[in-house]
Amino acid sequence: MDGGEGVRLFYRMVGSGGDTIVVIHGGPGFNMEYFALDLEPLAERHTLLFYDQRGTGRSTLVSDSAALDGSRFVDDVEAVRSHFGLERLTLLGHSWGAGVIALYAAQHPERLERLLIVGGIPLTLSQLAETFEGIAAGRDRTEREEMQRWWEARVADPGDAEACRAYYVLWFRPFFADPAAATRTRGDFCAGTPESLRNKMNAVDRYTIASLGDYDWRSSLRGVSAPTLVVHGTLDVLPVEGARDWAAVLPDARLLLLEGIGHFPYLEAPEMFFGAVDEFVQGQWPEGARTVEGS
Repeated sequence: MDGGEGVRLFYRMVGSGGDTIVVIHGGPGFNMEYFALDLEPLAERHTLLFYDQRGTGRSTLVSDSAALDGSRFVDDVEAVRSHFGLERLTLLGHSWGAGVIALYAAQHPERLERLLIVGGIPLTLSQLAETFEGIAAGRDRTEREEMQRWWEARVADPGDAEACRAYYVLWFRPFFADPAAATRTRGDFCAGTPESLRNKMNAVDRYTIASLGDYDWRSSLRGVSAPTLVVHGTLDVLPVEGARDWAAVLPDARLLLLEGIGHFPYLEAPEMFFGAVDEFVQGQWPEGARTVEGS
């Protein structure tokens, strides 16, 4: 499938439901393979449309800063919509994927049917930066040293999938409230060719977030009227305050807080998560979803 500027986007459709959920993966630089299989229970009642973002997985491995600008990710979502003839989009974005939704929604609010923000990144760079500073400060010396060794191995050979996996086992440890949940995934954060892994480290990681500048998406989202469900674990390392901002800024949004759950609710609380998504896509607010006072 052709994306913006002729970039080829690899996609996968699962299920045969009457409605389509376009699923936008996190990262930047990961691809659909870290969670596509884990989200397949949704395909029992809905059609799921996954795609690898530009620069990742089996999509075109663009590597220059202009091609990895945030606006180009917006072009790709619009290309997906146009290619499949979808008048309006139901979008599910996890982590960084929520950032792609924010960028797209600000430019194309009329193209939105429903939004699902799952463990979404904060709406401001300052809060995102503070979050990752806190994660780094919370690691003990042994973990930091081990991560550094695997990081150096990745720098020496960015295509080394085993070093990549060893690094991300440690990287994502604070993202789980229940460590055992990490072993339940069928996905792989380091899926892809050696070339795609190199492109993540050498290009996507370097340019994509930087292209956003000192971003603050709050004002640009106030005019987005699509119903939005914000799903966030109370023990997610991405702050609950950021999730509250999402729900407060968007005019027709509700926040569903999952008590004692981390960044991957589809692994830690699958029954609750899939039930809530199913209800919302069918037009109902799930039990426990609450409005948040605007700011």
